[in-house]
Amino acid sequence: MIILPKQYISLLESALKIYSPSDFEKDISNFLFNTMKDLGFNNIRIDSADNVIGEIGSGNPTLLLCGHMDTVPGELDIKSSHGTLSGRGAVDAKSSLISMILAASSFCNNLPLGRIIVAAVTNEEGNGSGIREFLKSNIIPDFAIFGEPSGIEKITIGYKGRLSIKIICNTPSVHASAPWMSKNAIEELYLIWAHIKNNFQNEYSTRYKQITTCVTKIVGGSADNVMPGVCELTCDVRFPYKYDASQILDKIQAIINEKNNKHSDSSYSLEILDSTPAFEGSKSSLISRALGRSIIHHLGIKPQFVHKTGTGDMNVLGSSLQIPVVTYGPGNPHLSHTSDENISIDEFLMSIEIYKTTITNLIHLYEQ
Repeated sequence: MIILPKQYISLLESALKIYSPSDFEKDISNFLFNTMKDLGFNNIRIDSADNVIGEIGSGNPTLLLCGHMDTVPGELDIKSSHGTLSGRGAVDAKSSLISMILAASSFCNNLPLGRIIVAAVTNEEGNGSGIREFLKSNIIPDFAIFGEPSGIEKITIGYKGRLSIKIICNTPSVHASAPWMSKNAIEELYLIWAHIKNNFQNEYSTRYKQITTCVTKIVGGSADNVMPGVCELTCDVRFPYKYDASQILDKIQAIINEKNNKHSDSSYSLEILDSTPAFEGSKSSLISRALGRSIIHHLGIKPQFVHKTGTGDMNVLGSSLQIPVVTYGPGNPHLSHTSDENISIDEFLMSIEIYKTTITNLIHLYEQ
C-alpha cells in the first residue's frame, strides 16, 4: 500500500485527536490495531495491557520498534499552524510511534532479511505496566529502538533510574491549642526529608551523573484545629547508571531506623511505590551505527549521542533483555508534558525516512 506525506500527516492528526492518558488507552489501542491492519502488518494482536503488536517478515535479525500510545493527562486543542501540529502527544510521543509504524510498513512486501516488530505500549507515563506486560510475551529481539523525542539529530543512549517512595510519619494527635503535648507529623516528616536530601549531596557537575530528589506529594492533617498525627510524603529519586536502587534505599532506611530508635513518641515507615533501573547503551552497537549513518545520510551532520535525566521504557527492556537499545524520535523533548506541545511537520516526515534508512542500514551491517 502506497501512502503519501499528506496521508502521513492525517494519520498523526487522527492519533492526536484520540485523548489517551495513562489507563485510558482502549480507543487509541483499537485505532492503532486497525491502522496496522490497513497498512499490511502480520500477526497483529492486542494483549491484556492493551498493547498493540504487529510484525513484518520472519527470522533474524529481529528489530523491535517500540513507542508508547499514552500521554500525560490534560487535553489540548489540535491545531496546524506555521508548519507545526499541536496537541497532547504531538511530542511525547505519538509522532515517534506513528513514524515507526509508517517506516516499518514500507517493508511489508520487501523486507530482504529478518523481522520487524512494532509494539505500541500503554502506561509509559504511569507505572510502565505496558512494557512489563510486553516482556511476558517472550519476544526477544536482537535490537530495539524506543520512540521518544530526542530531536531529529540526537540519539539517546542513557537514562537515569527511578525510585518512587513514600515515607509515613505517625505521632500522637492532640489539640492544636496545646502543641507542646506532641510532635507535629508534618513538621517531623519535613525534618527527616531534609536529612535524607542532605545525604545525597552530589560530587558530580553533570546532572546526568547526579542523584536527584524531588518531593512530589505531601498529605497530612485532618482539621484546622488538630495537630497532624499522620503525614505521608511521596518523592521521586533519580539515579545514574552504575548505581543500584538498593544502595539508595539502604541509606534512606538507615536514616528512618535511626529516627525510630531515638524517638518513642513518633514512628516512621518506608514504602516503595516503583523502582526502575538505570540503563546505558553503547555508541558502537550495530543499532547505534545504523541509526547514526541514517542521520548523516539524511541530514548531512553527525548525530549527537545524549544522556537524559529522565527514565523511560528503554530502561526496563534494555535491563531485562541485555540487548543493544537506543531511543530516538522527532520533537523537542522540552515541550513534553507542556501546554505548548507541538511537532514540526517537516521533522516528523524526516523521522520516517530516517527510520526507514536505519532498517536498511541495520540489515547491511548485520550481513557483514
